[in-house]
Amino acid sequence: MHLTEDIIKENPNLTIYKAPSFDGRQEILVTELPKLGKEAALKTIKEWGQPITKIMHLIFCTSTGINMPSADHQRVKLIGLRASVQRFMIYQQGCFAGGTALRLAKDLAEKNAGGARVLIVCSELTVMISFHAPSETHLDILVGSAIFADGDGAAAAIVAAGPDTTAI
Repeated sequence: MHLTEDIIKENPNLTIYKAPSFDGRQEILVTELPKLGKEAALKTIKEWGQPITKIMHLIFCTSTGINMPSADHQRVKLIGLRASVQRFMIYQQGCFAGGTALRLAKDLAEKNAGGARVLIVCSELTVMISFHAPSETHLDILVGSAIFADGDGAAAAIVAAGPDTTAI
């Protein structure tokens, strides 16, 4: 996801220092965040090589784009997971969320009979959070935008307690 001229034209407050822009940012995040995670999840599922129906749990973590129904609900539909997949959301933990998601996935996989498979998807659109219009009196905004402007991304993993020995 990139801030394009079209997005800025539709949300001019993004370019005005201290102008209210939360609603515009949130609308973009809610639309784009599930799409970003979908790509990572589908690539991981393809590399895994097992039927998607073996996934019993979805853990989704983000610090951006909080909405109801949440991105995990949207992601189930986008990826094509069964509606019965148990979903867990981890919000607002920043970089710490990845470790929390792995710990939760390990616990779910070990404690569920039959070898639960857990799909973890983490996605962030930091450009929408960190981008602010420049200010001559607040150079910290420029530094933050430079550091996090290209920090958008998603990652996915499938966690299990042991190898899958069943035939496909």
